Amino acid sequence: MPSQNLQDAFLNSARKERLPVTIYLTSGVKLSGRVRGFDKYCVVFETNHQEQLIFKHAISTVVTPRQSSHAGPHAGGPQARHNGYDGEHEQEHSHEHEPGIPRRPGEHIRPGRPVDENAS
Repeated sequence: MPSQNLQDAFLNSARKERLPVTIYLTSGVKLSGRVRGFDKYCVVFETNHQEQLIFKHAISTVVTPRQSSHAGPHAGGPQARHNGYDGEHEQEHSHEHEPGIPRRPGEHIRPGRPVDENAS
C-alpha cells in the first residue's frame, strides 16, 4: 500500500534505503544517524548504535542525501506533476542558511512562531 503523505514517503524511503539522515530539532540541536521506524507522533532514530525516540513536534528539518528515491510528490514522476510540483521551482525555496541552525547567536527558528527580538 502506498504511503498516505509526503512525510511518510520521505521517512519510509530513508528507513528502507538505510540512508544517513540529519535531523535538526527546533532547539537547534543536530542529530545524525538512521531512521529505524516512525509513526504519527515520533521517529525512532539510531545514532552510534543507540536508539532515540524523537517526537515529531520537536523536529524542524530532516535532511537526506540527494539520491533518495522516495515515492512522493517531490520524486519527479507523473504523480509529482499531478500534485502541482514539477521540480522546476526548487531553487526558489532553497534556504539562505543551514536548515535548523540559528541565524544569530541565541536565535532559534521555530515553525509557525515569529521571532521576537525584544524577548528576554
